[in-house]
Amino acid sequence: MTEFDSIKAQTVAFLCGSIFREHIYKNRDDAQMEAFFAQAEESAPDSGKFYGAWFRAFVAVARNDGKKSCDNFLGALEALSSIKDASALSDNLPAFLQQGFAFFMYIGDEESARKFWTEGAMRGFFAKPDTESFFRKLFAKFNAKEQFWVQFQPDMFVDEVKARTKAKSDYKKSAETDDALLKSINDADEAAFIAAAAGCDFSKRLINGVSPLYYAIQRKGTIKSGAGKFTDDIVQIQAESMVAKLDLDKLPEEMRNKQILEIFHQMRSTYEKSGLGKIMFSAFFGEDDELSQKSDALAGIIKRLVELTPDVDSFSKDTGNRTATNALLLAAEIGDEETVRLLVEKGADVDKPLGFAKFGMRYKDGTSISTDIPNSAVYRMISFSQFGVLRQYLERFPAKAKRAMTAKTAKCDITPLVYFILSTLYASKDEESYGRNKKLVDEFLPIFTGAGAVINENTAFGSAEKLLGL
Repeated sequence: MTEFDSIKAQTVAFLCGSIFREHIYKNRDDAQMEAFFAQAEESAPDSGKFYGAWFRAFVAVARNDGKKSCDNFLGALEALSSIKDASALSDNLPAFLQQGFAFFMYIGDEESARKFWTEGAMRGFFAKPDTESFFRKLFAKFNAKEQFWVQFQPDMFVDEVKARTKAKSDYKKSAETDDALLKSINDADEAAFIAAAAGCDFSKRLINGVSPLYYAIQRKGTIKSGAGKFTDDIVQIQAESMVAKLDLDKLPEEMRNKQILEIFHQMRSTYEKSGLGKIMFSAFFGEDDELSQKSDALAGIIKRLVELTPDVDSFSKDTGNRTATNALLLAAEIGDEETVRLLVEKGADVDKPLGFAKFGMRYKDGTSISTDIPNSAVYRMISFSQFGVLRQYLERFPAKAKRAMTAKTAKCDITPLVYFILSTLYASKDEESYGRNKKLVDEFLPIFTGAGAVINENTAFGSAEKLLGL
């Protein structure tokens, strides 16, 4: 690449950023934007028509001008065929093709959407249509409303308020269901749940692949956690999915780490900075002033589900990394004290581990010790720092908790008390956090011993007594 080519590439990158990230069209009139489009076309002579049409299409979407959006997206696609060397567009082409496909799917123009997919498949960005039924299946499964707002986030629109309202409405429609039981849980409508549950076999019934009890606990936990946690989870899930698809393990470590950071930044921009995560949360779970009431209503539904489910331990969900989770472990993880109490009273198995996780400590002298941790209720509470539910469990059900307090094996050479000390006190990052954690350990020590813990019982890491210097 010559120095002149490098300058052109930097100019195009700047122009793309001005449109797609800075949204300069919000503060410019039509004449000023036409001058901008002309500059884009002059900056990249070979691909100028493509960029000019693409920028016009994006701005037309932002201004809710459907006719210009259609004409310019199709014009940009046509301009691709006249570009001699499209390799220079490789960084931008996937975004263009995804936008075009999502836009035409959203407005119901499957014929034009097919053109964008076919172009993407030809260039190796999308899956190739291998059968006649490919597009029929793709169109049937594609969530056009959701993908549109991922590609065209509400903050890019000139009328942001109108766009946010439309996005929320679209996400609500995407979540609509004809399943009366699912709808009653989603709506947190206890009366509707009672009607839908009549005659239902809760030993076999599933909702989205999980038991109704598990689904309701999960939904209540999401509502209690709020939009921030919901958005963080989406960012994490989408970023990890993208990393897995790209198979970055083949790259050198420095480049791989850079790519992963860029992907997380992209997802955070998509869902957090744009406000899309908050919009999705409000559409799926309700507005802020509704959440407390919905959480209370879900608590009533969960209580009925515990009563109606013959075996509350029968359903478990694989979470990977040699572990699974069920209703009790999920409630323990999210700190749902009321649900943990109901499940334990119903007879949920508090000791059965659904897999094991590695745990180790590295000491200042360079030595390290590790063992397996049982993925059971009490260890789950400690792992996720759910100390409120831990306190309730140990104080309310000491007889149930007692067996785990001293249950060691060669594989799991540790006790809950030792694990609690190591994962709090010994994990302190600074003097201030050490002080807080020391106070926490001092408060819990008599609670643990009251439930049967033995402070001088030895483990792979030593006894609780030794670790605390007692």
